[in-house]
Amino acid sequence: MNPTPRANQIWLILLAMFWALYGLVGRDAWKGEEALALAPILDWLAGSASAWTTPAPLYTLIAGISAQLSASQLDAQDGARLASGLFTLVSLLLTSMTARSLFGPGFGAAAALSLMGGMGLMLRIHALLPETAMLAAWSGLLYGVAVSRVHARRGAIAIALALATLTLGLRGMPDLVAGLLVVGLPLLSSNWRSREYRHAALAGSALAGALIALCLGLLGYLGLFGGWLDSHGPSHYLPLRFPGGPYSELAWFAWPLWPLAVWAIWHAHRKLARTPELHPALIALAVLLLTVPFPIWSRDGALLLVMLPLALLASFAVNNLGRGAAQAFYWFGVLCFLFFVAAFWIYFSAIEWGQPARLADHVAKLTPGYRPGSVGSGAILVAAVATLLWLIAIPLFPRAKTRPVLVWATGMALTWILIATLFRPWVEAGWGYRPLIADMARHLPAKACLNTRVDPAMAVMLRYHRPTPERVDCPWTLRLVSRRTTQESAVGTVVWEGFRPRQKTQVYRLEHRHGED
Repeated sequence: MNPTPRANQIWLILLAMFWALYGLVGRDAWKGEEALALAPILDWLAGSASAWTTPAPLYTLIAGISAQLSASQLDAQDGARLASGLFTLVSLLLTSMTARSLFGPGFGAAAALSLMGGMGLMLRIHALLPETAMLAAWSGLLYGVAVSRVHARRGAIAIALALATLTLGLRGMPDLVAGLLVVGLPLLSSNWRSREYRHAALAGSALAGALIALCLGLLGYLGLFGGWLDSHGPSHYLPLRFPGGPYSELAWFAWPLWPLAVWAIWHAHRKLARTPELHPALIALAVLLLTVPFPIWSRDGALLLVMLPLALLASFAVNNLGRGAAQAFYWFGVLCFLFFVAAFWIYFSAIEWGQPARLADHVAKLTPGYRPGSVGSGAILVAAVATLLWLIAIPLFPRAKTRPVLVWATGMALTWILIATLFRPWVEAGWGYRPLIADMARHLPAKACLNTRVDPAMAVMLRYHRPTPERVDCPWTLRLVSRRTTQESAVGTVVWEGFRPRQKTQVYRLEHRHGED
């Protein structure tokens, strides 16, 4: 593949930065998974917990520092979410460097664009989730494996840092075992049993073991080992999510990477043993698919890691696509995103302007608390300009081999821009915690205490949006009740009931016991 011109590299860097950082601030948590990830960060910011005693120490530390540095401009939630954008940029950079080390010049841009174009990546990397840190760590490990055949010392350092980070700062033992397999299994191939790679693999693994042992000893000395073990011990990895679980979502989550990966394997299947540059990606794909059932912070977050080897295989595939197949893949992407963009604007028109009327009635029933007119003219202008620029750019895309994945990368970037600009208020009205908590707070006296008996995610958002004294004997009680059993007896007078419109099964009830104020 021809090397990427310098001007195109600059445009790619700008696209990656805009895509990774746009839409991270100015919004509430959309799902309970973000709220649960916020809890340890708030504890760390308050000085009540060490980062080492949280489920994802690395993410807690970086997100907490990000929140501290941006405290004068952003609230804690927005500042912490910037860490996800930082880890995403690191992942894109290291994936690009890995592809260049394995396949040669020009493949780095194709790998980065392939990763950006994955459908499952968009919402996860713009959320407050530790999976973004795991994505960066695994991309560092794959880079260490790829570069070790030429630069043994550089590869050993990358392998050691990645393995230690995955073990100590993220999920723990499953990723240590998986990482050692990814490092060691290439040695089964004669093409990878070179002196440089053998030294890099052994030195990197040994150095990682030394770092892990040193850090665990230090944690024991500081009295933090027990807290770390609670989130990283054997009991934390059970039960496994067999037999189906996230695997059933892989087809759409990894689209359009998996068809390209299949093509790469098919193209080289007769000479696969003599194509050593594909071995690390194939090994990583098999190993990471086996780690998917192990618990992680969000329901399908483990699938993010599978995107890395798929992006590498996709970058290899685009160089071997025939002209007809490349054109078909390109126009399929164009037509898909033209459909999505048209649908987004039609839905926005229904939500905001009431046309078409039947669709407007439907979306109004989905989020009855939403008030049309919540989207500012500036946001509409940004969405319109982004749409227009993408439509203008389609025929101007260079007729390079990266053209098909360029369409998917820019299309996913446009999709996120439209969601973040046009639909953010509507999404928060349906999934957000802030409107629900504000409505509940109107029925509470100022500075009143509260006895909360709710789910963990709601407890975190109450702590964040309305910090009130928590007392078990408080006359004000907020309870989570099932929608089917909302007629169950209350401990006092029912003052308020509410739920998030898109989570109607979770009903919250505010009760008050008279005579105990």
